[in-house]
Amino acid sequence: MECGVFHTPYMRPGRKDKDTFEYSLLLAAACDKFGYRDFMVGEHGMQAWENIPNPELLIVAAAQITERMRFAPMAHIVPLHNPSTLAIQIGYTSQLLEDRYFLGVGAGSWENEAVLRGQPGDLSEAHPRLMEGLEVMDKVWRQEPFDFEGKYYKAARLDGQIDPGSVASHGEFKVKEGEEYHLTADHSPHGGADGLEIAVTGLSKNSPSHRLAGERGWTPISFYGGSALLRSQWDTYSEAVRSIGGTPQGSRFKIARDVFVAKTDEEAKEKAKSGALGLAWQKYLMPVYQKYRILQGFIDDADHKVDIDDVDLDYLADNVWLCGSPDTVIEKIEKTFDLAGFRYGQLAVNTHDAMDDPEPWIESLRLFATEVVPNVPVEGTHETVAVG
Repeated sequence: MECGVFHTPYMRPGRKDKDTFEYSLLLAAACDKFGYRDFMVGEHGMQAWENIPNPELLIVAAAQITERMRFAPMAHIVPLHNPSTLAIQIGYTSQLLEDRYFLGVGAGSWENEAVLRGQPGDLSEAHPRLMEGLEVMDKVWRQEPFDFEGKYYKAARLDGQIDPGSVASHGEFKVKEGEEYHLTADHSPHGGADGLEIAVTGLSKNSPSHRLAGERGWTPISFYGGSALLRSQWDTYSEAVRSIGGTPQGSRFKIARDVFVAKTDEEAKEKAKSGALGLAWQKYLMPVYQKYRILQGFIDDADHKVDIDDVDLDYLADNVWLCGSPDTVIEKIEKTFDLAGFRYGQLAVNTHDAMDDPEPWIESLRLFATEVVPNVPVEGTHETVAVG
């Protein structure tokens, strides 16, 4: 199994952006040293607990102090952007990082983000804007003339021999030999439009995002909400892969979860509950997971059943988080394989605000990378879908 990081991050409200940025670099450097494969950075502009609005700034800075780890925005919320501008930004970052960059895209799930951009709060435009925006982005990356007009976006790329001014208000223009001011920059991704790995995140059963991943050969990512949810996402993805003549591989799936590892179960549980992980769940995640009944999936999988409103930190540590000694965490991962019916290829650790006392958190990251995932076998390739 591979290990990754899903750097939302869950930072307590009131943290200065500069401090969050520097803490993020500390985590990135440590994870690269420990052998983490991917460091994925969330994009959120309105959530106080999830406060990185421009993941590329952090990605480029972190790439300068690391050697092997790959980076991705996870995910760019395409409906919140002008797709042409976003395509150029992504292409530029991809060229800077070369093979250490991949892209995550999504439709978004926060009403306040949509409303801020003048879009409906019911998110009814989110998915169609995503699909239309992706079409524009692909056209931009291919460096060919196009003229696109959809329901939400309008964009065009002129032929390289046409002066942009002549299309606006400056009349006819003839290019003279040796003059190059009309040339346009190439901000297509490293390796070209077809060489960029794209990933999508899914939150729901029968996720349309996972269907899209299967149909297009993209990487599926799941926020774990119990085995029934993951199994439905795997089935949706697998069906889509087979529809294009491919063979679905569980090794391509990335799963984001809360993880805390220490030398003993007792130490892990105590430090998880009293530290950054416990605080985030008490103040932010528990109300969300109860309101939307995400916790029910974990309860259904647990040997000890409780009412969703009675879940406390002890129950979380035992049944929701991957919390414990390396051996215990391995057992918990193997249980999810059995319940979901397939072996996924990467487990990405959700990050939390351990800025005031980072050592236990960093030690947990080290133990997970060096004593847990090397002992969890997964067959298949992480890179491609095998097409028959």
